[in-house]
Amino acid sequence: MKDRRGLRSVPDTSGPHIQTEATSEQEDFALVRRFKHDHDTAAFEILFRRHQQYVVQLCLSLLRSQAEAEDAVQEIFIKVYRGLASFEPKVTFRGWLYRITINHCRDLLDQRARRAEDSDEEALAALATKPGQEAGLVATMLLEAALAKLKPDYRIAFILQAVEGHSIAEVASLLGIGFEAAASRLRRAYQQFHHAYEGLTRQQKV
Repeated sequence: MKDRRGLRSVPDTSGPHIQTEATSEQEDFALVRRFKHDHDTAAFEILFRRHQQYVVQLCLSLLRSQAEAEDAVQEIFIKVYRGLASFEPKVTFRGWLYRITINHCRDLLDQRARRAEDSDEEALAALATKPGQEAGLVATMLLEAALAKLKPDYRIAFILQAVEGHSIAEVASLLGIGFEAAASRLRRAYQQFHHAYEGLTRQQKV
C-alpha cells in the first residue's frame, strides 16, 4: 500500500483485530512473566514470532534499506532479550518494543548523518543523465533523496505519520514526548521534506 506521494506504508493490521487487542496484550504479559520468572526461553521465542514482522517493516520504513533493516532487527531483539528482565507492565510490551526499535533506528540514522551519505542523490543525478528514464523510478528516487535530507528526529516523526499512518498523539507516545512537541516536530519535518523535495525536483528540470 502506498500513500499519495508514493511512500510505501506498512499494511494496517489493526482493523479486523481491534476486538482482540486487549487479549493480545494479556498474552504478551503472560509470556513476559514466563520469561522473567521461569526463565522460559520458549516464551521469548513466541514473543519474537508475534512481533518480528512489524519490527521488520518499521525498520525498513525508517531506514529505507533492506540490509540495514535486517541487521537492525537482530540487534533490536538482542536488546529486548537483555532488557526484558527489567520490563515493567506500565506500558504494553508492544509499545516498549516499538520504542526500542525507534531509538535504535534513530541511532543508526544519526550515524548515517555523520557519515554524510549522498548515495540517493548521486544515484538520482546519474539516472537523470540516461535517456528513456522511467518516471516511476525517478519519482521514487526523489522521495528517497528528500527523506535522506531530513534530520533523524524529523525523519522518524515524518515516517511515523506520513508512512505508518500514526496520529500526532500516537507519534508523541512512540517518541516519548508531549503532544505539542510532537506536533511541532511534525510541522518542521513536513516543512523540511517539502523544501528538500521541491529543491530536488527543480534540479531535475534544469
